[in-house]
Amino acid sequence: MGTKTETKFTSTVEQLGPTQLKITITIGPERFREALHEVYIKNKGYFNLQGFRKGKAPRKMIEQAYGREVFYEEAFNIVLPDAYEAALDEHSIEPTYRPEIEPGPASENDGAIFYATVDTRPTAEIDGYHGLTYPKGDTEPTEDEIQQALKNEQEKSATQVSVSRPAEMGDVLTINFKGYIDGELFEGGEGYDHELTLGSKQFIDTFEEQLVGHDVGADVTVNVTFPEEYHHEKYASKPATFEVEILDIQGKVLPEINDEFAENVSEFDTLQEYRDSLVGIIRKNKEAKLENVKRTHVLKQLVEKAVMDVPESMYLARIDDMMDEFARNIQMQGMNVETYLRFTQQTPEGLRMAWRPQAEAEVKNMLVLTAIAEKEAITVSDEEVSTRLGEITQKEGDELKDIIDNMHPTRRKEFERSIRCEKALQFVIDNAIATDEPMPEISLED
Repeated sequence: MGTKTETKFTSTVEQLGPTQLKITITIGPERFREALHEVYIKNKGYFNLQGFRKGKAPRKMIEQAYGREVFYEEAFNIVLPDAYEAALDEHSIEPTYRPEIEPGPASENDGAIFYATVDTRPTAEIDGYHGLTYPKGDTEPTEDEIQQALKNEQEKSATQVSVSRPAEMGDVLTINFKGYIDGELFEGGEGYDHELTLGSKQFIDTFEEQLVGHDVGADVTVNVTFPEEYHHEKYASKPATFEVEILDIQGKVLPEINDEFAENVSEFDTLQEYRDSLVGIIRKNKEAKLENVKRTHVLKQLVEKAVMDVPESMYLARIDDMMDEFARNIQMQGMNVETYLRFTQQTPEGLRMAWRPQAEAEVKNMLVLTAIAEKEAITVSDEEVSTRLGEITQKEGDELKDIIDNMHPTRRKEFERSIRCEKALQFVIDNAIATDEPMPEISLED
């Protein structure tokens, strides 16, 4: 006859609120004893008991000396992760954030009990999402936009040459200067052959503006006041006088916009060909901006129409994700978050607070689009998952197949959900209407 194997974990679920569940997880006595023994083996070398060499004291003697539950907490930490995941799988629960864990009674004979309180994803209620409106936009480039694009490229190709006219904003001056406070030359207030671009705000107050209109060779007296929050406190709010000698003035020389210019700044041989290419670029940018306008206005209307009770944990989880994404991006630039925060004089709490509005908007957008996807029976095929992953990873063939095959089920589900939401949004946009009626302005970063 076979021996009946004890069930390691059992669980039950209680509904505490619309989106909150309490999971009672029971660890079988055999599994709990295994964990206690594992903890004893791992830690016995740390206990000194009279009459025993270090690391040789029996477990019962350690428990008598230090308390029967000396190994319980670490044993809990060993058994809980697997038991918690098993409970989520058994009851098909998708928590929105890490659980609140409360230990219950525990013993070697009866096993251990835990209580895990979790929030789940709410369902948004949404109707009336057909025929939403967005501002009508013209994507055809105007002559002013074309000329501005040419001028922008002309500015990039400008050269600096010495000029024999008075200084203007935008010129690069070479200067000698001496600064005085209360008639005394102050530390750091002296410079020679210093290059200064007028309008760059490199110097304090109206220093640069006072050099406008003066010629090479001029000696200019500049009067300024240090700002209240100047980094050298002893100079803060103090008036200062600078004696400035202008050694050289360099102004911009713009190339003529002609065929030669087009050949120098592009792959085209003629100005007309280059102009035509700019028309295409401007049109494409305006089309992308219009799509962004559609998305922004449609999403705002959807969220306003929707009814949903969002648990705080969903916002916290999204902010955590944003922090992780930020850390990865910073590391790719050769910096860590701690260094970045020190340089920018910010705190993790400050970053989280700054990202809170974006996190709230993204969570609400996802919930309402998920609800629409359900109503419209929008699905995501394996081919769509493969195509999107290929676009993101720039992989194909066996490499892409390996990525898909090794994708964690939870990550796969989230990825499919994001594609499904995008399809739901496109469905709503396709059924939206462009209007000439005035609409409230919305930041495209919202």
